[in-house]
Amino acid sequence: MVRLNTHFKKLKREYVFPIIERKLAEAREKHPHLSVVNLGVGDIALPLVPSVAKAICDATQEMTTKSGMRGYGPSEGYSFLKEAISTVSYAGMIDPDEIFISEGTNGDSTNIQELFSSKNKIGIPDPTYPAYLDSAIIGGRLSKVTLLPCTEENGFCPVPPHEHLDVIYLCSPNNPTGVAMTRAQLKAWVDYAKREKAILLLDNAYEAFVTSPEVPRSIYEIEGAKDVAIEFRSFSKSSGFTALRCAYTVVPKALENGLMNKLWLKRQSIKYNGVSYPIQRAAQASLSPQGLKETKAQVQHYLEQGKILSTGLNQLGFSCVGGKDAPYIWWKAPSGKTSWEFFDEILEKCQLISIPGRGFGQHGEGYIRLSTFTTSDLAKLALDRLCALK
Repeated sequence: MVRLNTHFKKLKREYVFPIIERKLAEAREKHPHLSVVNLGVGDIALPLVPSVAKAICDATQEMTTKSGMRGYGPSEGYSFLKEAISTVSYAGMIDPDEIFISEGTNGDSTNIQELFSSKNKIGIPDPTYPAYLDSAIIGGRLSKVTLLPCTEENGFCPVPPHEHLDVIYLCSPNNPTGVAMTRAQLKAWVDYAKREKAILLLDNAYEAFVTSPEVPRSIYEIEGAKDVAIEFRSFSKSSGFTALRCAYTVVPKALENGLMNKLWLKRQSIKYNGVSYPIQRAAQASLSPQGLKETKAQVQHYLEQGKILSTGLNQLGFSCVGGKDAPYIWWKAPSGKTSWEFFDEILEKCQLISIPGRGFGQHGEGYIRLSTFTTSDLAKLALDRLCALK
């Protein structure tokens, strides 16, 4: 008899998006003539930049020729893109053979668990991106998980615990809170990992949004981090690749005397066939001088919407963080209201979609997340409508 993975039954976190879709349909039925402003989804709102689109077309056309045809590429990515990342994104402090190209940080940050024994104790921030915990549960590791609270009291950043952990997830700039960890905070974790002989898994998908001088763009700016940290980055939000799919993971050779690097290469070689050639050429183009000029302008646009929204909320007397180093705003619900109650209120009164914080973990209760992936007109319209809450 076939036996299924019973660990799926342990996934108790509510999946918010079907509920939101149902509530959205009800709101549209109730207010058929009003447009709903969607600040819930964390997806891009601006079109693909010209240099990226041209690179895809040129690479595809190249593949129509006998000399330029391509089949399967290397599972770890083409050298031209790895070298560009090494030079442009890391100023040479990371070697190309420490970089592994993939289709997204979601898959990499969860699949990386395959490299570790099921006996390892795992630390996971709460609230944070749900996939870390859910993948640990599916893999039968629930009893080994320790949640690291990210609350108003600790500035929404996880603090190294007194107890021992083997593997620790960090997400900075954080989804959903929009708060980024400072050098001092990251150094505390590097020191902890060295002391406990642990490994840090840093989801750094939003590094392009960092503006604060005290926030590093990479954990490898912290001395000794190469000995204890794996970093995940993505082209999705920095270069508008959510539909194209391209990201990368850095596994330094200093980790476990090079064993982690070799294991991840073996894992990718067995289970992954690589990102397509045109998409990798597009990612390379996004790192060119013109590509950086175009994509940074889009990132700046999203940051401006974050400033508009957070400033407006503060002027209306609400409490929120984020929107400065990340494309998310973490909005505290009025006293006594749950995440879903506040979600319902702003949907009903303002026709505005958010994400209830409870969907990101138990310590997300009492908050909602707003995405700043929007246009100037919609950000201003959202604020106009939010005046109804005042």
